[in-house]
Amino acid sequence: MEQLLAGIKDASRRGLLDPAEARLPWLMPAFVLAAALSVVMGIGLAFLAFGRLPRIESDLKKAQAEARAGSQWKSQMEQLAAGQSLAEANVPVVILEANRGAPSPNTLKVDARTRRVLLWLDVPPQAPGTRYKLTLATADSTSLTITGLERNANGALAVSVPVSQLPDNSYSVRLYLDRATAPSLGLETLVGEYRLAVIRP
Repeated sequence: MEQLLAGIKDASRRGLLDPAEARLPWLMPAFVLAAALSVVMGIGLAFLAFGRLPRIESDLKKAQAEARAGSQWKSQMEQLAAGQSLAEANVPVVILEANRGAPSPNTLKVDARTRRVLLWLDVPPQAPGTRYKLTLATADSTSLTITGLERNANGALAVSVPVSQLPDNSYSVRLYLDRATAPSLGLETLVGEYRLAVIRP
């Protein structure tokens, strides 16, 4: 009994018999900090779930759609390039003659197999380095403009045009001096005007 009492007194002096909260003063602040961190993490996860993640998912879907569109465009361009790289026999050639009075138009007949046509225009000599601009216009609007044309070794202009840009119609073909090579002329100078009718069977 005396030893038990002595042990209790010794334990009391050393503070071993104090309440748990007195012996662990850091426990409550640690609990509060852990709770605060949990709340912050919860808010962050909620922000990601309801704010950022839908936006990221939308951006990802948009990027996937753009990638698919780019792939389709690349495939179409490859098919077009493959078609243009093939040699084509019997390419229609139209020698355009300038209008004098009201002659009948130059007629261009194309079929489903024709991919391109060649327009040939004889032009009077000009200063070396002179370039021309060609426009094809229907009664409603200008459908095609080609710039940077130069006379070839035969003294003519040769213009290759995809038939896809020439629907059946009557065209007014006008040839101008390119202002880039003749800036002193100011306004565009008309060199020649031609008539062209495109016909498909």
